[in-house]
Amino acid sequence: MKYLLKSLLAAALAAGSVASQAAIVPVDGSNFVASQGQITFSEYSIGTLNPVYAASQYGAAAGAPTVSFGSFFVGQSTGTAATCPTGVALGGCIVGAPSGGSLLLDLDNGLGAITAQDTNHTQSPVLSGSPFLNGSIAMLFSTDQTAVSFDGGFFNAIGTTRVSAYDREGTLLGSILNTATGIQTLYIGDNAGKIAGLLVSLVAPEVAGFTIDGMRFGTIAPPETSSSTTSSSTTSSTSSSTSSSSGSGATNPPNETPEPTSLALVGLALLGLGAARRRRRA
Repeated sequence: MKYLLKSLLAAALAAGSVASQAAIVPVDGSNFVASQGQITFSEYSIGTLNPVYAASQYGAAAGAPTVSFGSFFVGQSTGTAATCPTGVALGGCIVGAPSGGSLLLDLDNGLGAITAQDTNHTQSPVLSGSPFLNGSIAMLFSTDQTAVSFDGGFFNAIGTTRVSAYDREGTLLGSILNTATGIQTLYIGDNAGKIAGLLVSLVAPEVAGFTIDGMRFGTIAPPETSSSTTSSSTTSSTSSSTSSSSGSGATNPPNETPEPTSLALVGLALLGLGAARRRRRA
């Protein structure tokens, strides 16, 4: 039994360790702390293919990443009717994994990401894949990032568009899907700060396709704990510790010494029994 318990404990610790290593985490907009600078794609003329942004071009401070855009990474390709879900635009459906041990944009595929006007996007100009609205978009960062956000859409359905994050070696860190229709601000984060690039692609039919805009980099703030919750927890802890100390400070086990009220009741009962006996003798 002892060895079985040790094995179960080891398995539980291993599972906990694997869970703690999960890289990509859901990022709520309120927990995204944006750094200086924002890529709006108005910095280049309409029709620019595969733009490259130095930090100074999008108003970021020194040390912010240079960002390069394309369609997908080396080792990947657009899918076919046989490899993509039915109804998905093939230009936006990407198959395969980055290869070569280093994340690199494939700029020789004849496609590309293009600055364009999108009448369904209020912040136009935007960036679109090829073909327009129905192509994938890949982005490569010169330095690893903790969190990235951008506006995507216009989405006609939920769960049609996937954002995949890769580390510098091309290993998939994780992915998220759009969870709303229309224009949605998408946030993707990695507590380990290893996001080297993102791929935005279609995984289900999307009538309107998508473009992206308003890209920002940042960090992830821990969720805030309300004062009422903290106060409640403190009160609960105090009550618990008080109760615990009272119990540990008692010199007698529970019920060993009768309470005063109990003693009084016992005395009255004995007096009653004595009176009853006297009546019988009389």
